[in-house]
Amino acid sequence: MLRVLRHRESALLIAGQAVSSFGDGIANVALPLMIISTTHSATKLGLFAAARTLPMVLLMLFGGVIVDRFSRRQLLLISDTCRAIFVGVVATLELSHHLHFWHLLVFALLFGAFDAVFMPAMTALTPEIVPDELFGSMNALRGLSAGVVGGMLGPAVGGVLTIWNPGGTLAIDAVTFVVSAIALAMMRATSRPESSTTSTMLTEIREGLRYTMRTPWIWIILLSAGLSNALVFSPVSVLTPYFLKHDLGASARIVGLSFACAGAAGGLGSLIVGSLPSPRRRIRAMSLAWLVSMLAALIICVAHAPWEVFLVGIISAPLLVYGNVIWESLLQSEVPQELLGRISSVDWFVSLGLTPLGIMFATELTATIGLRHYVLVAVLVCVIPSVMALRSKPANAIDAGRVVSK
Repeated sequence: MLRVLRHRESALLIAGQAVSSFGDGIANVALPLMIISTTHSATKLGLFAAARTLPMVLLMLFGGVIVDRFSRRQLLLISDTCRAIFVGVVATLELSHHLHFWHLLVFALLFGAFDAVFMPAMTALTPEIVPDELFGSMNALRGLSAGVVGGMLGPAVGGVLTIWNPGGTLAIDAVTFVVSAIALAMMRATSRPESSTTSTMLTEIREGLRYTMRTPWIWIILLSAGLSNALVFSPVSVLTPYFLKHDLGASARIVGLSFACAGAAGGLGSLIVGSLPSPRRRIRAMSLAWLVSMLAALIICVAHAPWEVFLVGIISAPLLVYGNVIWESLLQSEVPQELLGRISSVDWFVSLGLTPLGIMFATELTATIGLRHYVLVAVLVCVIPSVMALRSKPANAIDAGRVVSK
């Protein structure tokens, strides 16, 4: 896996994103705790999460067209620079005691809009800077960085710093975006993808959708993943801090530690995945990992102590990483390069399309029946399509007769 770091461009990208992930980890703990401590409302916490996801979903398909028209590196640079400014403004408002909840909603909307370009651009940039045989290692190393730095160190620090100074905590996040932007600026300039730019954006979006619909392994997996993300993964991620703090009486440090444990497990999973060969049955291996990861959420139904909730992330995170590495490598190796930005945007669009509604639905239902009962119902609903995707012959046809070199 470390062979990826021998390539200057990928080393710069990984280093910059590692620093940025540290800031993300801090903010992922600081922002929910700020909202919970000031509003004491699970509904407003869900509204903030939905506000960040909604523009990303609405603009994702247009973001994919942009990624297939312009330099992917340049788009990442612009995105990181703008997001540094957004976080800096929120930090300044908090430090000056002028921050209100509506400010956070505006911040979430703007952040989500730039995520709509950043996410497909990151997937599409990898084939431009590393050889084909290193796609899996590159994706695993990114997952390792996000897990250890962004999922473990960042949340652990964020849980402590938020008690001390929430505004200062967010200022650190803004600085990490600047560092990431500098790393991107130091990379070699990349050219525009070799695709026609004379077509309208809507025409190019339709091309990406048509490719997706005539490729069974893409749309079957996306439908299953979209439902699981909307009803299980995203709501559980958003509501776990509230559950720990209000149902189990955990402190901010414990909330940060819960993120850190999941991040450590995800990082360990990435380290293991990066040293493993690509499975011959990629669709089945990926689907099984995601299914077991989802089933781990059922631990919340019987958890009565914070450490039991920690087990959800410890089990789920490495399995999610394993599935995600396989999926992203599949897209990068099987989808034509000139379409990769659009197909990646369709991936994010379908995977997260129902997430804003799912989060709002989950927060309202949780207020009525509690998180334990919600998780039980949601997992039972999502198990059936997940098993169908696992066993789908059209989806698994992509691996028929596939030989993996050792």
